[in-house]
Amino acid sequence: MSKKHHVTQVYQPPHRTVFAPQTDEAPIYYECPVCGFLTADPSFLDHEHPCPKCDASGMERRVYPTERVRRLDARIRAYHRQGDHEIVVILVMALLEAVLEDILDRIMEAHGSDLPLRRMVMDTQRAIGTRIGKLFPALAGEEFEEAAAELGYRDFPYRWRQMREARNAFIHDSPFNGAKESLQPSMGNDAMQLLDQSYQLFVLLNNRFVADGYHGK
Repeated sequence: MSKKHHVTQVYQPPHRTVFAPQTDEAPIYYECPVCGFLTADPSFLDHEHPCPKCDASGMERRVYPTERVRRLDARIRAYHRQGDHEIVVILVMALLEAVLEDILDRIMEAHGSDLPLRRMVMDTQRAIGTRIGKLFPALAGEEFEEAAAELGYRDFPYRWRQMREARNAFIHDSPFNGAKESLQPSMGNDAMQLLDQSYQLFVLLNNRFVADGYHGK
């Protein structure tokens, strides 16, 4: 008997996401303050240009990523140019965890959760594995791996998990597998690829689960 293979359906958004060009710095996206839609379309800087998602206009658009993330991104890229691949891997993993925390917070806010509730949830769900494996599916209605695949980033969750495991083995003395004495130089380049992809995936996740989940509060 032939086996049936699960085919991931590619998500077709009701609006087109404009990505920022890839440069040697953090990308710049503009955010609708009403529904949270993100785009790199420079025309969005015009306050009168309507949001392609909710049609809101006349308000200043916020910039993503935040200044805090941009400073860390700049530090990472400087280490990468210097060839400090171990520091690059450690810091990229930290930045990606911050990016995940941000998208989870945005999804909760889109669902109507106020700040004290969102803070309580994030404080009680600190482990990255729990946030990916339990909190994200509870909020989004599907697994993180499935959502990433539907948005065109099928390999991202696996590569991220593999790099987290390598980072953890390098930093911690593991009683099970033994600590890694070093990280491979090539992992610095792999980490930078994940960093650049994470911004695009974040924007797509945001526009699907935040902007598309907006119901006019």
